[in-house]
Amino acid sequence: MITLDDVIKETAEKTGMDKETVREICRHVFFETERIMKDDEDNRDIMFNKLFKFKLKRRYKDNKSQKYSSK
Repeated sequence: MITLDDVIKETAEKTGMDKETVREICRHVFFETERIMKDDEDNRDIMFNKLFKFKLKRRYKDNKSQKYSSK
């Protein structure tokens, strides 16, 4: 299984950039996703281009602070 560190190492070698710079660029999308998911006002779906999509369940679209339940 490929890890984020493998991607960072390979990208840094191919581009000749510093590993720390590449690490920040690669991790940015995950930090941004976390920020959006924690924002109580933002209820948009989050799509990673050609990979997958995070969608809020309908019952949480209006109220993201609602306690999670299986029903």
